[in-house]
Amino acid sequence: MKNFLLAGAAVLAMTGAASAADLTVEPAPVAPIVSPVFDWSGFYVGVHGGGGWGSFGTSLANSFFDDASGAFGGAQIGYNYQTGPLVLGVQTDMAFANINSTGSLFLPNDTEAKLKWLGMTTLRAGYAADTWLFYGKGGVAYGELEAGISWLNASASSWQVGWTLGAGVEKAFTKNITGFLEYDYVDLGSNSINTSLGNSDVDFTTSLVKVGLNYKF
Repeated sequence: MKNFLLAGAAVLAMTGAASAADLTVEPAPVAPIVSPVFDWSGFYVGVHGGGGWGSFGTSLANSFFDDASGAFGGAQIGYNYQTGPLVLGVQTDMAFANINSTGSLFLPNDTEAKLKWLGMTTLRAGYAADTWLFYGKGGVAYGELEAGISWLNASASSWQVGWTLGAGVEKAFTKNITGFLEYDYVDLGSNSINTSLGNSDVDFTTSLVKVGLNYKF
């Protein structure tokens, strides 16, 4: 009898354990964490620098200038508006420049032309892939050119206005800091300036490679 009661108790215990196992609630699946997509909208300011190469021409010594080259550095301010992957914006930048060329009219290096500063106001349109932005730009370029002939002590400068086209890629490192690499083509057109030798037309075209950082508000 005692053995029978023990066997019955064992069967009841096993049945209870099985029922408890059946009542165990499986945990709900955890939804994956999705990182927020970077928003390019807003104002920004930044700094930039780089190098350029191009050519000068003047009606005084048009064929005596070598190819121009040099460096530049400055700052920019702008605003972006994003809708879906499309990013539209406007930007103005100003830079001190030392892109120059020397040549020989009668003596070695007796002619010189220089881009002293350069500014651009452009519209931008780009495609955003989260923290990457691929864009093109175009607008107005303006700057100061200086040209002279050393042995005649003749020099003059002019402010000139032209156009620019460019393209670049920008990367967001944090929610506020972005960096970019850009190429710009600039044509400052032609402008007449007065020198001791008379009037001269000065023109300038250049290609620029620019790197920089922006702080987005």
